[in-house]
Amino acid sequence: MLRKHTLSWIALMALLATLLAACGGGQPTTGGTGGSSGSTGGQQQTVTIRWRTRPGDAAEQRVYEELNALVNEKLKDKGITAVYDPAPNQGYFEKLKTELAAGNAPDIFWIGGVELADFVNTGQILDLKPLIDADSSFQLSNFYPNVIEQLTRDGKIYGLPRDISTMVVYYNEDLFKAAGLKTPKELAAEGNWNWNTMLEAARKLTDPANQQYGLGFGNWWGPAWGYFINAAGGSPFTPDRRGCALNTPESIEGAKMVRLLYDEKLLPAGDADGEALFNAGKVAMYFNGRWFTPGVRTNAKFNWDVAVMPEGKVKSTWLFWGPYLVNAKTANTQAAWEVLKVLTSAEATAKVAALGTNIPPRSDKAAVDAFLASTPPANNQAFLDGIPYAALEAPVWDGSWADFSGIVQSLWDQMIAGQITPEQFGQQACEQTTSTFK
Repeated sequence: MLRKHTLSWIALMALLATLLAACGGGQPTTGGTGGSSGSTGGQQQTVTIRWRTRPGDAAEQRVYEELNALVNEKLKDKGITAVYDPAPNQGYFEKLKTELAAGNAPDIFWIGGVELADFVNTGQILDLKPLIDADSSFQLSNFYPNVIEQLTRDGKIYGLPRDISTMVVYYNEDLFKAAGLKTPKELAAEGNWNWNTMLEAARKLTDPANQQYGLGFGNWWGPAWGYFINAAGGSPFTPDRRGCALNTPESIEGAKMVRLLYDEKLLPAGDADGEALFNAGKVAMYFNGRWFTPGVRTNAKFNWDVAVMPEGKVKSTWLFWGPYLVNAKTANTQAAWEVLKVLTSAEATAKVAALGTNIPPRSDKAAVDAFLASTPPANNQAFLDGIPYAALEAPVWDGSWADFSGIVQSLWDQMIAGQITPEQFGQQACEQTTSTFK
């Protein structure tokens, strides 16, 4: 009788355990593109969120590895683990698009602001507005409104900004002093920093015998055809961004200036050589964004600083920015949102700013102060001074930025090589890009 009672009690306990398991007595985990891992024995299950940026060099990659550690520290009690998955510059966007199509893209990834439409128009990017609206701890107003405006489309919000950066002139102060020349910063303070004084300095600081160049910049749309055309009073696009404007007199004047620089051999011929040559002390001035700073800090063995971009017909620079987007196919929507909030928090963006990679995308005083205090360069204010008149990097919603820029870059390369004239560049660019607009 006692044995029968004991067996009945054991059977009852087994039945209760089965019912509890069926009702979800354990905490569920969701598996997404980033992957997830669970644990047994009643312990909290963890979710892994994979995120990606495109570091320009090893120094910048270290910045994001440190940021990944910060995310994991913040979210360890929530059972969320972030894994940083960097990808190289070459083929970065093509790789992302291939992975999105195959269903194995990261949960969160960075893109340049100008590429936004190319990704959103495919329907593969998560609308964050429901998450933002449901999260009382998050304030969208902390971010620069002009950038959030670019991320908003048809009432949906596609991502949060990782960073902003104006383009500035990095300069080798030792080379200027040795040549008895005023630096770009000194010329800017006098109101005399323009294309004429830039050209004068570049000529005096170019020494072919020593493989030294007065000027350098990457041969891509930002510092090349974008900046020079804008500073000449032109624009790559018509005001509604539904057509090409590279054939206007102003745009052609910008192209002529660059052709002159190449004709006089004032800058390295190879695009890939410029950054390394600046860090080696062989380029006196180099146009670049804030992301260039960590590499210069690490490699430059000379005194250097930054200044605002030289004035052409008008004052101009670019306001570069780039958002983090969330993969619409992630099965870890809430976990991805938690990671994204940390990545774009005041603390995280201030940390990145302090490490030198970019300017915080938010107006929080603590983040801005951290940026200004992050030296060298001494003249961090130059990055902020250009914001009021900067041309904002913006997507092409009614066309294909990738197709447009690809055609323009090919023709630009022909122009700087002397194969076509600046006038032919502008004319052919607008003729050949007609089909890239809707």
